[in-house]
Amino acid sequence: MSFLSPWVGLLLALLLLGALGTWVLRRGLHRQGADLVQEDAGKNVQARAHRRIQQQHLADLDSALAEGRLNASQHAAARDELMRQVLADQGNEGAAVSPGGDRATGPVRWDWLVLLLGALSGVTYLQLGAQQTWWPLPLSQRVQISATTPEQLSEQTRVWQQATQKRPDDAQAWLTLARLQAAQNAHALAEQALANVLTLSPEPDLWIERAQMKALSVGGVYSGEPWQWIHNVLREEPRHLNALVLAGSAAWSEKRHAAAQTYWQRALSLVPADSEAAQGLQQALAQAQAASQDTALAQQMTSAPQTASAPSTALAGDAWPVIQGEVRLSPELQKQIATGSTLFVYAMAEEGLRRPVAIWRGTPTSWPVRFALNDSMGMGAPPVLSSLAQVRLVARISKTGLAQKQADDFQVELPGVKTGVQGVVLDITRR
Repeated sequence: MSFLSPWVGLLLALLLLGALGTWVLRRGLHRQGADLVQEDAGKNVQARAHRRIQQQHLADLDSALAEGRLNASQHAAARDELMRQVLADQGNEGAAVSPGGDRATGPVRWDWLVLLLGALSGVTYLQLGAQQTWWPLPLSQRVQISATTPEQLSEQTRVWQQATQKRPDDAQAWLTLARLQAAQNAHALAEQALANVLTLSPEPDLWIERAQMKALSVGGVYSGEPWQWIHNVLREEPRHLNALVLAGSAAWSEKRHAAAQTYWQRALSLVPADSEAAQGLQQALAQAQAASQDTALAQQMTSAPQTASAPSTALAGDAWPVIQGEVRLSPELQKQIATGSTLFVYAMAEEGLRRPVAIWRGTPTSWPVRFALNDSMGMGAPPVLSSLAQVRLVARISKTGLAQKQADDFQVELPGVKTGVQGVVLDITRR
């Protein structure tokens, strides 16, 4: 396992290649200078002096890089310019030599130096921001639509439909058409166009895009082919960001909140902590966590015993009532309560984790309704009701019977209720 960061490794590689290039350049200059001295010592004094200046300039560049006066990009640019000058000078001097002169080894000697220069420059540009010069962007990132108004979208859609008819093997034309159709909520047509794209350019990002269009075309349902395509991408690339994000959204749409948390947490680990994507994923994770807690609460409430409107007080042991009272409802509100509505009464800790420590559930047939809360009505995890000095009581009438509060529910909250109290009155007067 390497303990060096990628950028440290890159810097070491650049320094190593730079040193190798410097050695090769100096060796070539020295040999070329020696050949020129042997051929005509009196005619090339100025050329040798020029080479010495170039050598000194190259040494100065290396020193500036080592001392931090130049960064890697500036050093590479200046070094490349100097080496081009050296090659140009060498070509001019070779042209001045008579055809009978011994220059056959000159071009051969410099060919591999030019190749080294190209390789060094390629590595430098790759890491310093010019990757597109060497490797083109994938199709999924190259296609962007500029239309914004409905008229522009309609006109460009017509144009690209004609383009795909004329050039059925043009993947870029098909993808542009698909995204124009998606922008107009024509998800089924967009999915069909993406199917054509994938026959020409089967990129993982495009499979994820097709899975989303397929699901949207059938009302947001991911079962079947959309999930299959997502799983196929994740099987090949477990750290594929777009696949993880869409998998979380698909699980969320199916109310599998724990699975959505897992996918989004994996996606969050792949993006910079201070990025906009990270903020969006953190918000989604918070919503999934809250939904998971609500689901657990709903299951607890659903499994709570159907207590009668007049609960018995003849309880034994730790089931003795800790809080007892009644819920009242005005005659005007009683007329608005549908038959079969569910009444929830639950106690929550006023500090720390805001979850019910005891839940009572019933179906009122008359009012007022008596209730009793004790430790046996908890959610199976501490704290228990009797361990708290005081709690907040909530009484809620639900037409649907769901644990989560709905807009048309009637509810009242009473804070600061001491445990052990008898005769508490919860009077519901509004929604």
